[in-house]
Amino acid sequence: MAETVVAIDAGTSGVRSIIFDTDGNVLSMTYREFNSSYPHPSWVEQDAPLWWETACQSLTHSLSARGISPESVSAISVTNQRETIVPIDEEGNPLRPAIVWQDRRTVSQCEWIRKKVSPKKVYSITGLTIDPYFSAPKILWIQQNEPEVFKSVEKFLLVHDYLLFKLTGDYITDYSNASRTMLFDIVKAEWSEKLLDAFRIPEEKLPHPVQSGTTIGEITRFAAKETGLKEGTPVVAGGGDQQCAALGVGVVREGTIKATTGTGTFILGFSQDVKLDRKRRVLCSRHVVPDAFVVEASMFTTGSALRWLRDHIATEERHVAGDRGVDPYEVITETAESVPAGSEGVIHLPHFVGAGAPHWNPHARGVFAGLSLGHNRSHLMRAVLEGVSYDIRSNIEVMRDLGLPTHEVRVTGGAARSNVWMQIQSDVLGIPVIRTKLEEATALGAAILACIGVGIYKTMNEAADTMVAQKDSLRPRAENREVYDAGYKRFNEIYQALSEIKWDST
Repeated sequence: MAETVVAIDAGTSGVRSIIFDTDGNVLSMTYREFNSSYPHPSWVEQDAPLWWETACQSLTHSLSARGISPESVSAISVTNQRETIVPIDEEGNPLRPAIVWQDRRTVSQCEWIRKKVSPKKVYSITGLTIDPYFSAPKILWIQQNEPEVFKSVEKFLLVHDYLLFKLTGDYITDYSNASRTMLFDIVKAEWSEKLLDAFRIPEEKLPHPVQSGTTIGEITRFAAKETGLKEGTPVVAGGGDQQCAALGVGVVREGTIKATTGTGTFILGFSQDVKLDRKRRVLCSRHVVPDAFVVEASMFTTGSALRWLRDHIATEERHVAGDRGVDPYEVITETAESVPAGSEGVIHLPHFVGAGAPHWNPHARGVFAGLSLGHNRSHLMRAVLEGVSYDIRSNIEVMRDLGLPTHEVRVTGGAARSNVWMQIQSDVLGIPVIRTKLEEATALGAAILACIGVGIYKTMNEAADTMVAQKDSLRPRAENREVYDAGYKRFNEIYQALSEIKWDST
């Protein structure tokens, strides 16, 4: 019977369970959604038991749908939405709904942190900026607003940690997830005593951190009954979704970068050591690859800028797409391709909800500049594709400033389906853009970790080289180099000229 491994990918809106063979091929895949709740406009919560329920539903269906025997499963691993935190009691029951990474209730806790520990010190220890995004402010909110809950907490768990607990009964996290809590010393690979003391968070309320790819336990009798897996199946520590996605596209060596463009864009560059930026433009976290790190940049509205254009500008293209029975984005990018490189002077800044890395400017807004009467919506379409690419380049330039090699970008997400957009990215960045055959790179990263945990492969490089299948490589076209260098310069000049304006409607 052929060996298989299971990856559970617990995202923000649902759980995907995928069964792989040890060459990285998908044998079966099932997705189940769960809901978030919004008690107040800036609050986002989830019921942790739904993570487990949907994981079990999707996994049992993946096994049964293709008749895959639990006996063939060599190991299981988990990847997850990062930063989301849930407090559980000594019996493993959630004490309140989980506070999701998107939640913004903790602005005052972030201000409190800045008074206790300087942002420079937090960055030097954790590689992170002080922001509601991360787990520590969420824990502090519970401490300050729900003291009885805080007192009763046995452990604060991330999504990955909660699912591992349900599978094995043990309280374990991994380095990549822990390094997104704003409580983890990324150099020492341990909880920061300095920060825990400053925030009055007892270390015993946190799970034990281990290297991703470590076998941490076995499927219990209870978990076997719930999931359909065999009791005793090895459970391997997984990792954060972005780090697993990087592994899943083969970012295991210096010079490789992962860029995922969906609603926003997440860029991760591989590094053999900690790379901290004195200007704190980019973040640094532990990779799922042993003794490695990722330099990370997050951009908020990249794919969503194109969606905005689709919904409000590209009316005719939507009708054409309907007549042809294709995705409107296909028609939009075809239309954009008809415009020369550089959009004949039109520049787009895709900062519809503020600028993320490297500027971190919440007041920035989306801009089309350089318009004249001879331009039309085709120019706007190409300008959006180019503007997002310029924004990505600005972060890759920061990585280069930090001494990080940048030889190629491996892309995932919905944008990677577009030949036109990916060729523009290659032209703007000046390096090859490489796509892989499997879109579910995050789950593949978890599957690679599962293989490592039980010794199917000896090294991450060997596993990635075998299990990650490249689709194609788009290389920069020399004839567009000059126009895009000029466009990138103008992109930055426009941002700088407008950066002090506060566009808020209030």
